[in-house]
Amino acid sequence: MRFFLFLASAALLLSSCKKESDSASPVVTQATFEAQVQGRNWLESWEEEQAGSDVKIYRPDTFAFPTAWPRNGLRFDPDGVFVGRGPSPTDGIAIYPGLWTTQDHRTYRITPSGQSSSYGLQLLSLQNDVLQVRRVE
Repeated sequence: MRFFLFLASAALLLSSCKKESDSASPVVTQATFEAQVQGRNWLESWEEEQAGSDVKIYRPDTFAFPTAWPRNGLRFDPDGVFVGRGPSPTDGIAIYPGLWTTQDHRTYRITPSGQSSSYGLQLLSLQNDVLQVRRVE
C-alpha cells in the first residue's frame, strides 16, 4: 500500500514540473520589438543562462553587471543596421556590423557586413528587461 501511495505522489509531483519551454514568458511581438528592443544595446548575461541550454540571456547595457571579461552584445537599429560585439583578440571589444531583416514575427536574419551567409536570431521572450534569444540557421 505504501508503495502505491509513493508512486501516486511521485507521479503527481512530476506532472507539476515545468519545462523551460512551458514557461509563460511574453513573446516578442513586432510592437514590443520596435518599442523595447530596437535601438538599445543588449549585453549577454551568461550568469543567468541555464547550463546546456541554447537560449542566451541579454540585458540592457545599463544593467549593473558584475565585473567581467567584455561581454557579447547586440543592437538592432531602426534602419536595419545590426551591430554585434564581443571580446577581441587584444582584450578589448570587437564590433561586428551587419544588417537585419525580419524573417517572421520573432525571427530576424542577420547578415554580417561583407558576407553573403546569414543566420537567424529568434527572440523568444522579453520580460522585465530580460531578453531571451536563440540562434537558428
